[in-house]
Amino acid sequence: MREDYKLTTIDFSNLSLMALDMKGIGARLSQICSVRTKDGFDLLYSFVKDYEFINYKISINEDTEIESITAIFPNAFLYENEMSELFGIKIKYIALDYKNKLYDIAVETPFK
Repeated sequence: MREDYKLTTIDFSNLSLMALDMKGIGARLSQICSVRTKDGFDLLYSFVKDYEFINYKISINEDTEIESITAIFPNAFLYENEMSELFGIKIKYIALDYKNKLYDIAVETPFK
């Protein structure tokens, strides 16, 4: 891992607070991705402020339901719909929820 790469692990219950903190310092949402793990999923949230990446990791199990950050970062709706549809991650309060119709896929939650 690069020496200047920073990754902060937080509990899923602090997701909204973290997003509010990022918004408060003027950071922009760069990406959200999910990775399947043996215990569930790792969710990686990346923000950019003054050309510096600020990265957060949240580990959840398959039954965990997280809150959307679309009320804080509206562009999160695409990432969150993708995580829900492809991985089966439970996300409540997505501002623009495609209800598993974002992609035309043959298999339900193919990365679960």
